[in-house]
Amino acid sequence: MNNLKKTILVPTDFTQVADYALQHAVRVSSVVHEPVTLLHIVDNPNKVAEAQAKIDQLAKETQDKYNILPTTIIRQGDIFVDIAKVAVEINSGMVIMGSNRIKDESTLNDSIALKVITSCKVPFITIQEPPINRRYDEIVFPIDDTAENIEKHGWISYFCDYYVSRFHLIKPNITDPKLLAKVDMNMASARRYLDEKGARYYVYAVTGKKPYAEEVLEMAANIRADLIVIMTTKVSDKSIYTVEPHEQYIVSNASYIPVMCINPQ
Repeated sequence: MNNLKKTILVPTDFTQVADYALQHAVRVSSVVHEPVTLLHIVDNPNKVAEAQAKIDQLAKETQDKYNILPTTIIRQGDIFVDIAKVAVEINSGMVIMGSNRIKDESTLNDSIALKVITSCKVPFITIQEPPINRRYDEIVFPIDDTAENIEKHGWISYFCDYYVSRFHLIKPNITDPKLLAKVDMNMASARRYLDEKGARYYVYAVTGKKPYAEEVLEMAANIRADLIVIMTTKVSDKSIYTVEPHEQYIVSNASYIPVMCINPQ
């Protein structure tokens, strides 16, 4: 399976926000030269034929519009399980999925995107709006005190290989000496990766006047960021992950900015 060419997986329920995700995937594909695979999950075998016709039509429309013909997959099962399974089966390098904005905290725990993200070993990009830019050139890396934060620095190489990216490292306002030491260690690791790649980067510290997630999103908007990269947190030895509250806020309220979520290995 490891000899398979990487592909970009796009789960679709044929809604507008799913089409936005496909538009993003097409743009990523044109830069990294990886094919796109469309996936639709049905809960009943009687729905397979109709779904296959719809997804094949979507693939044809994509080819007509963008000159890219996606592969199509219809799978009977559960979206919270089978998106992650298919991502592994087809050697997906990333999953790009539409996600509606969560308007209040009462619906946060019911977010489909958050549940799928935490089930998937493959990096997951959530989309709420159609793409503005073709490339991921302005990339925001929030730096926190978690050990997992370091793992996303490996993606610096990926972005540097395919994009002329500028990285924006955003540090929280922390006064606790132990937590601050962890943040500084993660910041040093990120800067080391960036220096080794010869990448351009900028370091910011938020004021602490608002919750960290809100300040990250405000700074990302001011930067005109093309992507925000965050890590989930591993909560057991059984590859179970959670999205911390400040990361949930970013995923749910990023608006036009795509958010890449990476589950630690």
